[in-house]
Amino acid sequence: MKKTIKRNLMGFPKWMVWVAGLSLSGFHLYTAWSGVLSPLHQRSIHVMILLFICFLFYRFSPGAGTDRLGVIDWMLALIVVCLGIYMVFQFNPEAVLDRGIMGTTKRETLIGVALVLMILESTRRSVGMPIVVVAVIFIAYGIFGPYMPEFISHKGYSISRLVSSLVWTTEGIFGIPVAVSATFVIIFILFGGFLDKLGAGEFFINLAIALTGRIRGGPALTSVVASGMMGSISGSSVSNVVTTGTFTIPLMKKIGYSPLFAAAVEAVASTGGQIMPPVMGAGAFVMAEMLGVSYVNIAIAATIPALLYFLSVGCMVYFEAMKSDIKILEKDEIPHAGNILKKGAHLLIPLAVLIYLLVIQQLSPMLSGFYSIIALVITASVSIVYREKRFPWREILAAMEVGAKTAVPVSMACATAGIVIGIVSLTGLGVRFTQMVVHLSGGILWLGGLLTMIACIVLGMGLPTTAAYIITAILGVPALTDMGVSPLAAHMFIFYFAIISFITPPVAISAYAASGVANTNAMKTGFMSFKLGLAGFIVPFVFLYGEGILLQGNITEIILQSITAIIGITALAASLVGWFFVRLLYPYRIIFFLSAIALIVPDPVFSVAGVMPLLIAFVVSQRKKKHASTLYHKG
Repeated sequence: MKKTIKRNLMGFPKWMVWVAGLSLSGFHLYTAWSGVLSPLHQRSIHVMILLFICFLFYRFSPGAGTDRLGVIDWMLALIVVCLGIYMVFQFNPEAVLDRGIMGTTKRETLIGVALVLMILESTRRSVGMPIVVVAVIFIAYGIFGPYMPEFISHKGYSISRLVSSLVWTTEGIFGIPVAVSATFVIIFILFGGFLDKLGAGEFFINLAIALTGRIRGGPALTSVVASGMMGSISGSSVSNVVTTGTFTIPLMKKIGYSPLFAAAVEAVASTGGQIMPPVMGAGAFVMAEMLGVSYVNIAIAATIPALLYFLSVGCMVYFEAMKSDIKILEKDEIPHAGNILKKGAHLLIPLAVLIYLLVIQQLSPMLSGFYSIIALVITASVSIVYREKRFPWREILAAMEVGAKTAVPVSMACATAGIVIGIVSLTGLGVRFTQMVVHLSGGILWLGGLLTMIACIVLGMGLPTTAAYIITAILGVPALTDMGVSPLAAHMFIFYFAIISFITPPVAISAYAASGVANTNAMKTGFMSFKLGLAGFIVPFVFLYGEGILLQGNITEIILQSITAIIGITALAASLVGWFFVRLLYPYRIIFFLSAIALIVPDPVFSVAGVMPLLIAFVVSQRKKKHASTLYHKG
């Protein structure tokens, strides 16, 4: 029996989580409409309610005991309630001013230590041990600074000083990550919950089948399209895998794709959803806050890179279908697009409202998300009342509860990431990391990017995307900007690799989730996902040398860089699969691969150097197809 970290609550605990979840969702919907409270009040209420839910809803360890809560769980939940009440009063303006002048008291230090421990334990339960280990290492670094190697040593800080900074200010736990979690992110998590409970998941899958079912390899393309749409809204690649994947993976296997390939497609597509506008999960909102720009600027900049990512996956899926002669779905297996739209077109209205408010009206993401939820509830309710003669109270309340539960791991990871950020800021580690990268790379941009990429992937292994991005951005962005990269490009570079860590062995979480659905070997699925998502490793390096595909600069640069990147991505897909209208022998695959690398570099000389051998290899392969069967054996 599969172990789980979540309890199947019954009775009084279930009722308490239900009340807490509805209270949290109601609180955030209200503040989205009326305006947020003071920063420390807004963030502390958010964190404390989610801590309470976590200790009731998540087990001490996966599969441990029964679904009944133990004494420790009740004690932790009670402590959280007490801490929450105390801190709400201690975050009033007068108390904050007194602490700024007099410092924290012994009682406040003890309360702060207790909160840090609560955060770490809740993160361990809901997210996992890796990010907790990272946080503990950074805390130890903050305390034992004088005993560290010379290049990262510092004067060291007492526990009282650390707690004062990490808990009682907006520089640690209640810093930027939780600020974004308690405003923008929670609203879009609720939006995703409402979409799911009101039928959007099924609608998107059926619509994707209707659009791609008549193409060879259609079910795999369905996975790419549906997972991209849902992943953008949900912001969680793992949850996306286990929802859309339960439908798309068996369908891919049914028409002839290997289970390994099917699982990898789902993992890569679900992971890529987090870089797909209009929502892009939680990380994009954090990026906008850290850069101090409008979220619309982030979404616009991410558009072409996201399309390149999904173009690469789509090409690989199609090339594999042609190479393996995958059959096309039967007509009776393909729903009619008109019928699908007729039945579920109302679910597109809230998305249109969201895009209009974000892009045209340029309202805040929080207010845009709120109005989109209202539009969704109204349109879905009208449809359900008309079709089923009932009002969807149950679905609405379930969406509010599920949204709160879904927010637990995201917010706990953000709170723990805040601890890391607070230590980095306090000790000056970010400056030292920048110096190390610049020194080791010798100022060579691609090498500095490579070192930063490795740091992103290593630090991101096992972490939620938002936490991985925040931690690596604090360390990596200054290193890249010191080498001449713009802040937007540097942040986007790191954001991509924080996401890519989900399909990078040995800790490819999305791939492992997909392997569970497909019943494949987890590690093999991870390496196959790495292969299919390789474009995600290459495209970010374009940001370092030219920002055309981020829609920055003049129109000529944007068009030329986009065209050469599209050709390069297509060549890369052909190289990795071994098919481009004909089967490709390994020499041709190597040529295609090298051409792809050259084309992706935004430079006219590299573009010409990439196109010429690509054209020659294609012409030669076509001639050999006509005159010999050499290219038809497996490459």
